[in-house]
Amino acid sequence: MNYSALSDIGLKREKNEDNWNIVLNREGKPIGFIIADGMGGYLAGEQASRIAVEEMSSMVLECASKKLSDDSIREIITREINNINDRIMDYSLQNLGGLKSGTTLSVGMVIEDNLHIIHVGDCRVYRIREGGISRLTEDHSLVAQLMKEGLISADEANHHPDRNRITRALGFQEDFFPDINKELILPGDIYIFCTDGLYEEMSDEEILNTVINEPRETIAKRLIEKAKEYGGGDNITVIVAWM
Repeated sequence: MNYSALSDIGLKREKNEDNWNIVLNREGKPIGFIIADGMGGYLAGEQASRIAVEEMSSMVLECASKKLSDDSIREIITREINNINDRIMDYSLQNLGGLKSGTTLSVGMVIEDNLHIIHVGDCRVYRIREGGISRLTEDHSLVAQLMKEGLISADEANHHPDRNRITRALGFQEDFFPDINKELILPGDIYIFCTDGLYEEMSDEEILNTVINEPRETIAKRLIEKAKEYGGGDNITVIVAWM
């Protein structure tokens, strides 16, 4: 796969609490796409997202170096997610005087012809295929839950006073179970990994229109430019991966 990636502080934040990484194998090919959005303010969120990205990078290399069954991969992922969760909670306890820090996390791990997606929180993974866009992750947020229950509409969710309230994030609770899915990678696929700083400013349709009208190497740059043109209210991180 090929990739491009970019992160921006946005227009209204004093610090970028997003972290990301592209994991390369021994041949220099990308096998892992990792994005995390820290919470807690100042150094707390930045450290939480950094811990998550560093630990998941090591896990991707571990899984890619072995021939593992899907069940074994799920076991390793669940174990590592809980290790990260514990590390962030320990960091908060030892360094923040009782304050909490946490992070959302989305990971794409390439094994053979499949993309294994690990997801906690409200970063998103999109797939563009044959001119259409699909969201491959489900937001762990209050408004997503209310929409799922049919209590509010998509338009109401966009303007809900608690639209940024997360219901699941690393660093806030014991015994963690991430969403884990496997998607077959097809020729021509484009995958977008992004923090909420992108989709809070742009609809899925606007993201799709930008992707299909932009050279792949500059999609990440253009998406961030547009998000800032529309307000840039949060940190914005975008990873684009394509066949």
